[in-house]
Amino acid sequence: MKSTLVNTRRPDITFYRSGRIDITTRVTKALALEDGDVIDIAFDGREHLLYVKHKGASLVGRHEAQCRITNRRGKYHNMRAYSGRLCRFVLALNNNADIARLPVGEVIIDPDTASPLLPIIIRNNLPKFPLNSKL
Repeated sequence: MKSTLVNTRRPDITFYRSGRIDITTRVTKALALEDGDVIDIAFDGREHLLYVKHKGASLVGRHEAQCRITNRRGKYHNMRAYSGRLCRFVLALNNNADIARLPVGEVIIDPDTASPLLPIIIRNNLPKFPLNSKL
């Protein structure tokens, strides 16, 4: 007997070769992302951490990896950002895949800045369809 749903985990953040970054509501809520915030990825020696580099309210002009709302439902939204450098970095860690659909871990609070950090599970690139599916 074959299972139809081999992997039921859905990605929390998706990186594309074009530089597009799709961010789910779960991530925007965890990081308290707002329209115009700039995201970045830090490495602490063990894991890669997604964080808000600059708050949108304090920025002037356009910035790389600046988040924009893609839907208007409720308090938190799906967001999209564009950064070729961030995407190339994450895709290189995923054996130069064309798309990296990644889950995130639980929020960690940075003891120095008291800002939230979100571990990205870099090596767990989730497939779009189940591996044994004939779709």
